[in-house]
Amino acid sequence: MKRLKMGIVGCGFPFYFHTYEAESSLYAEYTAVYDIDCKKASEIAEDYDCNPMTAYPSLEALLASDIDAVLVSLPHYLHEEVVEQCCDAGKHVLCEKPMATTIEGCRRMINAAKRNNVRLMIAENHRFLPVHNWIYKAVAKGLIGEVNLVRAYEGVNEIDGLTTPNFWKGDLQMAGGGAFMDMAVHKFAALEYMLGDKVDTVTTILRKQVAALPEKGEDNAISIVVFESGAMAEISVSFTHVTDCSNRLEIYGTKGAIIECHDDENPVRIFSQAEEAGEWQDEWYTPEIEHGPHPIYYFISGRCENDHFAQCILEGREFDFSPEQAMSAVECVLTGYLSFIQQRPVKRDEVLAMPETKSIIDQLEGRIPVRNI
Repeated sequence: MKRLKMGIVGCGFPFYFHTYEAESSLYAEYTAVYDIDCKKASEIAEDYDCNPMTAYPSLEALLASDIDAVLVSLPHYLHEEVVEQCCDAGKHVLCEKPMATTIEGCRRMINAAKRNNVRLMIAENHRFLPVHNWIYKAVAKGLIGEVNLVRAYEGVNEIDGLTTPNFWKGDLQMAGGGAFMDMAVHKFAALEYMLGDKVDTVTTILRKQVAALPEKGEDNAISIVVFESGAMAEISVSFTHVTDCSNRLEIYGTKGAIIECHDDENPVRIFSQAEEAGEWQDEWYTPEIEHGPHPIYYFISGRCENDHFAQCILEGREFDFSPEQAMSAVECVLTGYLSFIQQRPVKRDEVLAMPETKSIIDQLEGRIPVRNI
């Protein structure tokens, strides 16, 4: 079978988990790379041992090559412009999350793909984790009944970036916000998928607990979410998690519970009173799911999303994760930010009714409380 020839724009950390086990993929191969640091791109191309890779001196040169698709792995504020440029060149696009920093940016990307008759998918790795696919099926099967309450947490250590002036990470304009934009977008995308539900209302608290640079956003955030079904969720994210990266999830329903911890080799436990649970009804059960503690699950999800992207294009199938679903996660984050600004619960529809949403990010400047540090 022909493999999709892909190029990469941006040589940051995502490069490595997207190319994990690339030599064994039946669907995609990375053959081209461009980075603003030409020396870094050349070194990566030279060291890449899955297949021959060419480093290009400019984005235009990469897009003029014989690749079929591009992985865009750049700071958030560059996504919409570069994605549109790739689409205009007739290339399919896999773009890192968050899709964009505004709803209008997301729409610009969707319209560029439609206008050029190419495909666009957002590389939301939490959507493609095998463990989250398992949870989705368990909830859909009714193993925990009707979901009532969810608790979700993600923590990473981004203190170096947050305390570095003029660096994009956590910058309100370049990143579109702090920890909430960077990581809660994971949680919203994954939870809307796993629960088969849509976020209705968001209430959010933002703080700068460690980093005090005025141009930076929040380094910690807590959000209370109400879904259209009436299910409630607490979403907490932190850029100041000093131990290894951590992801945890608890889902409680009328017939059971699911507990997930990505730090464990076997990350999921489920308790179910449903008859569909079979021999482990009314007992805690730990299924066997492909997984590994950080950073292994990043590599696994990167491989899964790459293969899904390429296979769907080669076979002419629709993506399981649409650009509209990725935009939905950005809508949820912006709803949370507007809640913080107005100090009240905000419905998603209020944000969707706004003529433009960049003003939400602009209004965060100078508002986020700084701990006495």
